Amino acid sequence: MNDNPTPKVPLSFSLLLRLAGLGFLSGAVLGQLIDFAYPLSNSLHYHHPIWKSGGFEVCWWIPGLYGVAGAILWVGYSLWDRRLGQKPVGGFNPSWGFILASILYFIVQFYAGPFLSSTGISNAWTFAFTMSTGLLCWWLFDRTRAGVYMIALTAILGPLLELTMINVLDLYHYTRPDILGVPLWFVGAYICGCPANGNLARKYLAYLEQR
Repeated sequence: MNDNPTPKVPLSFSLLLRLAGLGFLSGAVLGQLIDFAYPLSNSLHYHHPIWKSGGFEVCWWIPGLYGVAGAILWVGYSLWDRRLGQKPVGGFNPSWGFILASILYFIVQFYAGPFLSSTGISNAWTFAFTMSTGLLCWWLFDRTRAGVYMIALTAILGPLLELTMINVLDLYHYTRPDILGVPLWFVGAYICGCPANGNLARKYLAYLEQR
C-alpha cells in the first residue's frame, strides 16, 4: 500500500485527466442520488424537469453539474495533496471502509438539511446544523489544509453558481430562501461533500500510480 506522507512526484496531465474523468462519473451518479433530497423534502422544485413522479424530479443537466463539481474536487485535492504533502487522517490511500463512512456521513447530512428545513425549523437552526456537521466531517475524514482550500472554493463558487441558476437562468426555486432566492444552510452541504470526494480521489490516485 502506497501511503507516503510527503509525495513529491508531479502529477502528469494524463493522470489528472483520468482523475477528472473518474471524478465526473462519481459526481454525476452520487450527485443525482443525493439531489433527490430537495424535491422530496419540498425544499426546492425545478421549473422544467424532464421527469417528475412521486416527489422525485429530474433535470437533464443535474448529473453533469455534479459531475463537473466532482472532477474539480478530485483534481483539486490531488494537486493540493501533492503540493502540500500533508497526510490526511485516513492516509493517502484510505481504506474502502473509511471512504464509505465518509460518503454515508455526507449522504445523511445532505438529506438532513432540506428535510429539517421542510419541517418548519428555522433556517438559522438548519444553518447551524449543516455548518457544524460539515466542519465535523472535515475533522473526522480529512483534517488537511488541502481540504480547507477545497472547502473554501466550494463554499464560494457553489452559492455563486446557485444564485446564477436561480436569478438569471430561472432553473429552480427554494421554498424557504434567506436572501436572493437561496437559503444559507446549503453551504454546510458543500463543506460536507468535500472530504468524501477527496478520499475517493486519494484512493483512485493511489490505484492509478500503482499500475
